[in-house]
Amino acid sequence: MRAAIAGTGYYVPGPPITNDELIARYGLRIKPYFVRRSIGVETRHFAASDQATSDLATEAAARAIASSRLPAAAIRRVILATVSGDYPTPATSCVVQRNLGLKGSAAIDVVGACSGFLQALDLGARCVATGEGPALVIGADVRSRQLNFADLRTVFLYGDGAGAVVLTESAGDEGVHHSILTADGSGAEAIYIPAGGSREPLTTEGLAHHRGSITMPDGHRVAEAARAGFRHLADRLVAETRVPLGDIGFFCLHQPNLFLMQHILQDLGIPEEKSWINFPRYANTTSASVPIALAEAAAAGKLTPGSWLCLGAVGAGFAGAIQLVRWGAP
Repeated sequence: MRAAIAGTGYYVPGPPITNDELIARYGLRIKPYFVRRSIGVETRHFAASDQATSDLATEAAARAIASSRLPAAAIRRVILATVSGDYPTPATSCVVQRNLGLKGSAAIDVVGACSGFLQALDLGARCVATGEGPALVIGADVRSRQLNFADLRTVFLYGDGAGAVVLTESAGDEGVHHSILTADGSGAEAIYIPAGGSREPLTTEGLAHHRGSITMPDGHRVAEAARAGFRHLADRLVAETRVPLGDIGFFCLHQPNLFLMQHILQDLGIPEEKSWINFPRYANTTSASVPIALAEAAAAGKLTPGSWLCLGAVGAGFAGAIQLVRWGAP
């Protein structure tokens, strides 16, 4: 039994916020053209003060369910990838389950950051393959609540959003054919939030020193790890599936930085027209990056039924994931 992607959906909150607006709002000493030249971002979306991760996830999930044409009551698993849950506990997927009225379904959170959605997709596909589907797989983050708006290394990089897919039992050859997950714990503190967990509880003093905000001490190290990670995953995918990258019709990859993504595509010999790039509009939406790109590409008719689709991500924790999917009929 194989898990097929039966529906996609995404949601980004509020109007876009330009670099100029962000600079003015927080009194930042930097020119907009430098931001565009260094990371390639133009706008991003931030959740409203009364919106939490579960709200974004619920909207994206509802759209994915509608796209799948399945009754919501059929969903047996809700798997949410996020690093910005509504609460430390319970799982934010429980809130999404309640919002959608999916009483009785399992609700599971995955904390994988940039590769979190693909980790969740791996889990969801295995659930469907063992008869525990359909599964609703979501990637959602409100990273704006975790930003230090005085840190020029990270303040322009992130945005908020959510994307989702519905997985059902495949009727034929379509679906997730191969999935590879990796991690390199030596990068655990390369991009992280120092306080708020059991190692360093968040205190008033910690808040004052932005210990509860995203910290990236060495961006160059992160970029090099991402390029090496994508190369390693792509090589493994080809070796294990015998499907050359040139035979893959489309690529939806995590988008940490426009120019880094372009370098990764060049490293792998993938023309830009075979991928979906939305970083300039949304910035890095972390767990939501891949499913938003997938939903947009599907809506734009970029995915051909019967063709190969590759999903990939590398990020925090130097964790990576790649999947080979046979795209089905809409």
